[in-house]
Amino acid sequence: MDNALVCESSPVLNRASAFSYKCRACGRCCHNKRIQANPYEILRLARNRSLSTGEFIQTFLEVNGPYLRIRDDGACFFLADSRCAVHPDRPLACRTYPLGRWVDGRGRETFRELKSAPQREGVRGQTGTVDAFLDEQGAHPHMDAANRYQAIFYRIFEALQRIIRNDADLPEETRDTVAAGGPGRRPDIMKWLDVDGMVSAACQNRNTSVPVEMDQLVTLHIASVEELAIPPKGEEP
Repeated sequence: MDNALVCESSPVLNRASAFSYKCRACGRCCHNKRIQANPYEILRLARNRSLSTGEFIQTFLEVNGPYLRIRDDGACFFLADSRCAVHPDRPLACRTYPLGRWVDGRGRETFRELKSAPQREGVRGQTGTVDAFLDEQGAHPHMDAANRYQAIFYRIFEALQRIIRNDADLPEETRDTVAAGGPGRRPDIMKWLDVDGMVSAACQNRNTSVPVEMDQLVTLHIASVEELAIPPKGEEP
């Protein structure tokens, strides 16, 4: 979460902190935001649109990062007449608004209130708790998935640090891989967001059927990313 979006007077909150919010569906919070989507969220959104994750990435994500496309007027691509067209499968950032969520490398979770959208009609209060608000928004499955992907991210980062210590040329090679050929093209690392593509390839290699359940797809996807990105310690250069 971008710290620039945090309300300066907002204290650090936890799940037991007093908080409530009543959305008025004005749609103003759906403008001028960069909404990041992790593989689980992309999978849910793709199924909402009856697409594969690869098709969704090509159609609805920005070219240079895992962010939902926005229209020329700054509105989210999925905003229709001040209503969210993918509301049942909206990303975690939309579910937690007007809170931002942070999880550090040790898994410590905190929340803070974000700056209000101009002329927003939602009402903030303290009649409940952060956790009750999250439960009302159906955020817990999204947070669980985000935690799983963050854990694999930190493992990839640690593996890269081990490799870099033994290979002085790797940082430049890594930048070349991520850049993937220049402007207007998706970075190669974006392929890791394609749950359907990666799981299908893994199942083909193992001669097994592709699962249908989302939890199974996510588990196999994480295993595939780990296998691709984290070499065994004995195989590091």
